[in-house]
Parts: sequence; C-alpha cells; structure tokens
Amino acid sequence: MGEKFSLFCPIAGPGAMSGAAMSSSLPSLRGLAALDALARHTRQGAAAEALGISRSALSHRIADLEAELGARLIRTEGRVSVLTDDGTALLAAMGDAIERIEAAVAPLQRRRRQIRLSTVNTLAANWLLPRLPDFQRAHPGIEIAVLTTQRVVSLDEEDVDCAIRNGSGAWPDVAATLLFRETLVPVAAPGLALGLASSWPVIRARARYRDWPLWWQGAGQGGTVPGSSIVVENRAQALEAALAGGGVVLTDARYIGAHVASGRLQVLGPAVELDTGNYFVRRKVSRNQRHVDALERWLVEQGRAAGQAG
Repeated sequence: MGEKFSLFCPIAGPGAMSGAAMSSSLPSLRGLAALDALARHTRQGAAAEALGISRSALSHRIADLEAELGARLIRTEGRVSVLTDDGTALLAAMGDAIERIEAAVAPLQRRRRQIRLSTVNTLAANWLLPRLPDFQRAHPGIEIAVLTTQRVVSLDEEDVDCAIRNGSGAWPDVAATLLFRETLVPVAAPGLALGLASSWPVIRARARYRDWPLWWQGAGQGGTVPGSSIVVENRAQALEAALAGGGVVLTDARYIGAHVASGRLQVLGPAVELDTGNYFVRRKVSRNQRHVDALERWLVEQGRAAGQAG
C-alpha cells in the first residue's frame, strides 16, 4: 500500500485546484490507519499488533500525522491512549473510508503474492498437500492456491500460473521440469480375500485404463489381466474404493506411504516405473516470476527426496 493516497475530481473554473495540490494536502494513509487502530484498541501495543508493526512504528506514524495536520490527535491517560476532540472529529469525518480502501486494495495485494497451481486430485491429496506446510514455513509471503481438475488447463488462456502435469513433458509453448517418474504398484485393504494375481478383484479408473496392462507386462505376470470388479471415473475414486475394501488398485508408490504406514493399505506386488512422469509446467514468462521460481525449486527437491526415500 502506498504511503499516500489521493482522490482527484476535476473542478471547472479559474479557481480549480490542481491534482498535485490536492494530493499534497492529503495526510498519510498509514498515519490515518494507525490513528484508527489506536481508536479501536486504545492500547498502543494492541493497535500495533493489529497492524503488524512495532509500537515504535505506530507512535512515529501518529506523530508524523500530527505534524502534517498541525494538530494534536491523541493524549495518554494512564496506560491507554484516547483521541482528542480533533482526532475524534477527523475519524468521524472519514467514516469507513479506510475499510473501503483496504477492501479495494486487498485483492490486488493477494494476487501479487499468490500462485495458482493446477493439478489432478490424486496427486494433490496424496503427494502435494501433505508437503505444502513445509513450503509455507520456508516462504510465508507466498500463498498457494491449488486447483484440481482432470483436464489439461491452458496457462495462456486461464487464470493459472503453473501446473503439475502427467505425461512425456513434450508440451508446446511451456517450460516443463520433471519432478519424478511415474510408478504403478498394486495395493488393497488388509483382510481382502486374495489369491493369485490373475484372480484379483481389480478396480479400474476410466482415465487410466492402460495402467493394468502396463503393470501386468512390467511385473512379468503370466496369463491375462483379470476383469474389472469396479470401474470408476478417475484415480482418486479408485483409491477410495480400494481403501473401502472394494478390490486391488494401481497407484503411484509415492501416494501410498501414509496409508501403508497406518495399515489401511498393503502392497501386493512390485512397483513398475513408466516412461511418463509428473512435470512442473509453467509459462516461459511468469506473472509472479520469483514466486514461481521458488515453488519450482521446492517441488524439484520434494520429487528428488521422495525418489530417494522410495
């Protein structure tokens, strides 16, 4: 937020005041906000905390405002600060102007520090979101908005800064950085009656229909892939069905660590690595370049660490 604000309405006639003159006559917005906070909280410590500044900074802002206006605005009574008649009259005349200005500016400030990241729900829920608190601790000034969808979003046409996409990494007009190669591993809820792999009750996701033939071949299984017991729309639903005891599902080995550790899932066979992977995808010129750079570095580190742990 700028140090000063100005509202300029042109006035016709020879006596009209110039915009520069009007602007120079307006007091500091920070000083007015400090005075307003002090009026609401009475104690300088509480007012400073509400504004996210020190008590010294609060005192300086009010003192500067008093110097600008040539009027005493507060006085101290014991441990509290109260407004003088001039201070009360000033805030009364302003009404809710500060709140309206803050409401208008807040979305612009949030947009400047926010990154909008698109990915699929399964990766978000089982890999990304459990790790995000680590990123927030390292970068408290960056806000991550995670948007989940099954389709490939257009970074040029939609309000999205970056994405995590699954595929070969060969997408036109974007920069793609590999986070980790995709794997397939069969898992099921403990206690499910299972025999040979050829007789497993298989859960398939329509969005990933080739997963079972790929794993079957990569794991060296004989015979044919068993028929489906449940068919759902996507991987997230397939994993939920497996957790509920509906059958055997194929998913990425990186998505199941917490479920296996808690005993909700058991691994039934080897993990097979695919040629495809999960990539961090971004515009070649990003809106919030430094923030997106920081997110990319962190995601690459997380992908590398997860691979080493696996």
